[in-house]
Amino acid sequence: MERGIDFVGHVIKPWRRTTRPRALHTALHRIEHLADGELYATINSYFGLLRQASHSHADRSRLGRAVLRREHCVSGDLTKTFRRGNDA
Repeated sequence: MERGIDFVGHVIKPWRRTTRPRALHTALHRIEHLADGELYATINSYFGLLRQASHSHADRSRLGRAVLRREHCVSGDLTKTFRRGNDA
């Protein structure tokens, strides 16, 4: 129980739930190399995954920085991204 249970991209322990490091690494890699047309839905999906973890603020900030490098806007609470003006 101390190592936690690996389930659907999270490591679940009795006292907290964190995102599996490999899931975060995969998300960051996909965001860097994904085509612009698929990017918006994929980013919001990953933000939804990270929202489920109780200790994920640092992970959400890493994802937010990757999104900002792709020139998209991110909400202040790091839970959602918005389309660029020319992508609408």
